[in-house]
Amino acid sequence: MSLTRAPLRQVAGGVIIAVVVSACGASPTESPSGSSSAAPSGPGASLTEAQADLDLLVERLEAIHPDPWHGITREDFVAAVADLQARMPDLTPDQTMVEVMRLVGLISANGRDGHMFALPADANYGTALPIRVYEFPEGVIVTDARAPYEGLIGQAITAVNGHPIAEVLEALDPLVPRDGPATVSAFRPIFFLRVEVLRGLGLADDGPIELTVSDGNDETTLEVDPLRFADFASWAGQGGMVALPVRDVRWLSRPGDNLYIEYLPDSRTLYVRYRQVQTFPRGLADELEERADDPDVDRVVLDLRENGGGNNQTYGSLLSAVRSAAVDREGRLFLLTDRLTFSAAANFSTEVEQTTSAIFAGEPPGGGLNFWNDVSPVTLANLPVPMEIGVSIRYWQFSTPDDPRLTIDPDIPVAYTAADYFADRDPVFDAILAAD
Repeated sequence: MSLTRAPLRQVAGGVIIAVVVSACGASPTESPSGSSSAAPSGPGASLTEAQADLDLLVERLEAIHPDPWHGITREDFVAAVADLQARMPDLTPDQTMVEVMRLVGLISANGRDGHMFALPADANYGTALPIRVYEFPEGVIVTDARAPYEGLIGQAITAVNGHPIAEVLEALDPLVPRDGPATVSAFRPIFFLRVEVLRGLGLADDGPIELTVSDGNDETTLEVDPLRFADFASWAGQGGMVALPVRDVRWLSRPGDNLYIEYLPDSRTLYVRYRQVQTFPRGLADELEERADDPDVDRVVLDLRENGGGNNQTYGSLLSAVRSAAVDREGRLFLLTDRLTFSAAANFSTEVEQTTSAIFAGEPPGGGLNFWNDVSPVTLANLPVPMEIGVSIRYWQFSTPDDPRLTIDPDIPVAYTAADYFADRDPVFDAILAAD
């Protein structure tokens, strides 16, 4: 297919986040133990039928994805499928599930296909650790924990069942779909928090999970009991596997407000919070232009951190306002991104980069500039753990055809630390004020 710029239409923004959290309610009949030996092949399925599902995967990839072999040769992928089919008689259901995730991860191993997820289907979501984590420069830090494990909050996980955390992250890496490097740290917690994934990788056994944590001085080892996914979802909420819990700092407060404009008199800043790519009313865009032209406004800040995407048909009025002379003033327009700036939010970021003088600050977006998206689900119902594969069906090109970049490197790179998070600091906002 042509890789020229396509007209705006709907992007399945934030599909990873939505699938693993908001749609992850486990069946009431699901076993709370998450035992790796409890899940049979799909209803009435034989080993032969389970193996045939992998042939179906290849067939559907070639039928649905316009260029499934953009990151791996067909020969190498088919060889990996055959190898897994040969090993399936000796694998547990959890191991087979992990190996299918690894197969799908091969498609995006070189980037540009971060929506190509592979996850348990329907009532097979399994169990999760009763914590939320984030990969900070200090390590994998517990940002929230369900009772009775609140004492873990703020601690760094240094080992899982005796496996050093670096080994755990390395084992998870090939399972993570990606547009670019930032997608890995963004979405790796989706796999880390899944107990069945840890078991399938040989990092955990049945029963409680042993975590070793450090407060910076002392290490402690304790056992935590897995949660059913329904319980995890009701506790952690939308985006709970990847997003940061609410804090008393501007960009992490007001979680229900996806779109608002606020004037900050102390810094003479017009601040636009854009948490989800949704309809940006024409009236609000006009207000943005009018207020940006006020002599009391020194800068306009568009904050796209934790914006997982949405519908890229809806941001036209915002983009028009951002391109206006009132907003797009040299050295006075800033766009803030992080690893969860993804999908349609990455489309918007790319258009801003290509057509304005905006200064980017923060982390590189998890989403790419040119990438595959608009996934179509393929269900592999005969696997030991039935799985759903999201297969990309369209290439979105918002930069030039020959742009080699997988993401946008910020003009003002700022690492967000655990110390910043727990102290309710925003070093990215502070850095743009200091840049004047």
